[in-house]
Amino acid sequence: MNSLQSSRFKNFVVVAFLFNVFILTGHLRPANILSWASWRKLDLDYSAANATLGFESIVAVAPNSVPVQLRWRKEGLLKAAAYSGLSIAVPPQPEWPNADVEALMARKEGMGRGYALSWLGHLHALNIATTHSSTLILEDDTDWDIGIRAQMPQIAEAVRNLTGDASNATSIMPLPPFGTEWDILWLGHCGDSIIFDPPPITLPDPTVPPYINSWEKTLSPYPERKRYIHWSAGPICTYAYAVTGQAARKLVGRDDHGVESFDVWLHILCKGRQIRCVTVNPELFHHHEGAGPKVSLAAGSILEEGFYEKEYTENIWHSARCNSAVPGDELVTCMGKEPDSQ
Repeated sequence: MNSLQSSRFKNFVVVAFLFNVFILTGHLRPANILSWASWRKLDLDYSAANATLGFESIVAVAPNSVPVQLRWRKEGLLKAAAYSGLSIAVPPQPEWPNADVEALMARKEGMGRGYALSWLGHLHALNIATTHSSTLILEDDTDWDIGIRAQMPQIAEAVRNLTGDASNATSIMPLPPFGTEWDILWLGHCGDSIIFDPPPITLPDPTVPPYINSWEKTLSPYPERKRYIHWSAGPICTYAYAVTGQAARKLVGRDDHGVESFDVWLHILCKGRQIRCVTVNPELFHHHEGAGPKVSLAAGSILEEGFYEKEYTENIWHSARCNSAVPGDELVTCMGKEPDSQ
């Protein structure tokens, strides 16, 4: 079996598995919102399972050129996207003038050049998002589960239930898959506390790993195959976040760019309820670590910060990056050791 056939076979296995678990066993009911009898009467919006996951576009933040040691980031992103059937645009970034970079660096003491360039990259993506109804923004080292397209319809319905948009589902003008009563959907992060008032939506989800690393003790280290959709307390790390066009325009128009690192800036806006933020917990996207030396860019220079014997992605059970890189039909996991075995 060639690599293309192998990829298709793996995708078929995952989609068939999810269909049987979610549909045939009736495990799509969100807790605290609807009874199972009423839930079965609803139709999931399967446009959330399209190549852009129900958003108008998916945009990746990636520099135009990087040293050879970091090329795995964008190359692996595009390979994983092709493998899992996602359409991800990687728009070229402007050549940032030194004055723009230094102006951001001057706004916060100790902000390095790398953080400033990250800021400019995310602002560029947000500017693109102002022209779309909704955009999912990814960082170029992001990873996700091979079954991401099958995961999204129930996530979308849960977001609509949480935000109160489900009651508008029969209106003359159909709602987008995730509704309209949100500004940021934080789909990829490195942790957030679950808000229980109002109650979150709880979904049984076989794609949730059997163990995760999170500071939310309701989930970590053993999340019991449950995923929570809740109003954000204050997530950190911008591996993947969706933004509406209206919210993107608000964010681009603010005058406090650079006062914190980009993810902390969004964290503060969410925590302070200055924008309406919803978190999926555990996350659907996480950053990937390539095998070999761990390197980063600082002022244009390569710094080695450790060594990884093999590639891995925390909190993602069947990594799209790892599965797209191996031959054969069997799905692989690359999460690393369980917490108790470390």
